[in-house]
Amino acid sequence: MYGQRLRQLRKSHKLTMEQLGEKIGFAKSSYGGYEAESKKPPLDKLIILAKLYDVSVDYILGLTDDPDPKVERKNLKEFLEKPDIHWDGYKLTPEMLDPIRKILKMVTANKN
Repeated sequence: MYGQRLRQLRKSHKLTMEQLGEKIGFAKSSYGGYEAESKKPPLDKLIILAKLYDVSVDYILGLTDDPDPKVERKNLKEFLEKPDIHWDGYKLTPEMLDPIRKILKMVTANKN
């Protein structure tokens, strides 16, 4: 999954592997291995790539389909109703989210 995401992100930024390597100091062969998934990128490299592409590491790894980690969540209720919510790389089930929703309803009940 991460190889496909990395390839798609690189191409969407109109970068060749050589250009990418020059830009962030990766060897073309290393990055090619990440895209082919024959090599696993270490965490420090994932962070560099996430910053370059302006996405989350979770997105690169396929843990979420939301590429933008900085999206403002103006409507918390709408966010909590999303079917694909992760916390620290762990997918939260509806059963896990129910108590969170109840607490937020209590906290915000008198804030109108």
